[in-house]
Amino acid sequence: MLGALLDTNFDHLVTPKLIRLWYVIALLLITLQCAGFLFTGLWVVTWDNGWAWGVIMVVASPLVWLFEALMVRILMEAVVVRFKGVEHLRVIKDKI
Repeated sequence: MLGALLDTNFDHLVTPKLIRLWYVIALLLITLQCAGFLFTGLWVVTWDNGWAWGVIMVVASPLVWLFEALMVRILMEAVVVRFKGVEHLRVIKDKI
């Protein structure tokens, strides 16, 4: 990994090696955010006034998690497709 990082010709790409780690970190952060959102909604439900907002937060929490996870996945897949295209072009260039 360090050799790829210090490669000044950019023959070895670092991003494809790190994309899995970034994806796992993003999913963990999304999960923590939505868990906080869920627990805040459960707390708001106990209020006499505004309990409906708590119900909305509790119901929306899994939907927010799903939407954010989907957006992160789409972004990560776009990055992977871009780098895989570069790798395939490099193979074609080497055959010529």
